[in-house]
Amino acid sequence: MEKMEEVSPVTNDLILRRIERLQLDYISSIDDGPLEKWPYFFTDKCLYNVVSRDNYNRGMELGVMRFESLGMLVDRATATQHAAVFAPRVIRHIIGPALVDDTGDGYKSRSNVVVYQTSPDGDTMLLMAATYDDLIVEQAGILKFSKKLVIYDTHRIPDSIVYPL
Repeated sequence: MEKMEEVSPVTNDLILRRIERLQLDYISSIDDGPLEKWPYFFTDKCLYNVVSRDNYNRGMELGVMRFESLGMLVDRATATQHAAVFAPRVIRHIIGPALVDDTGDGYKSRSNVVVYQTSPDGDTMLLMAATYDDLIVEQAGILKFSKKLVIYDTHRIPDSIVYPL
């Protein structure tokens, strides 16, 4: 039988505000830029995975985007801005409050998020509804993601995923 992970709910307002600020700064780097800042919200060795809820619930790790290091994230940010060819779009995240638990090794944070995209012609559409399932650690006094799972509920993503989520 698997050992249950021991966690305790975080009630310290300072920690909760720091985690909220990390999330808001993270989505701001994607929505408003510069995208070059996005990778540095992660630890050097990390996991960033965008996966469907169906795959996640079946224990399948196959996702539409998966990176396992800061270097891979930097490559993605660079390619998105300089090498990729796609119609420009504006991304906008709306994030709900997080449930945060202290695992002893970091903070497990779970929050709901919706992501919209606006095309060059001004049409805005829902890109996806999802959950952020994160593990956040502190390094040299700075909170960073060591794991960010973007678990999306949307069955049909209306376009290719270009920007990080």
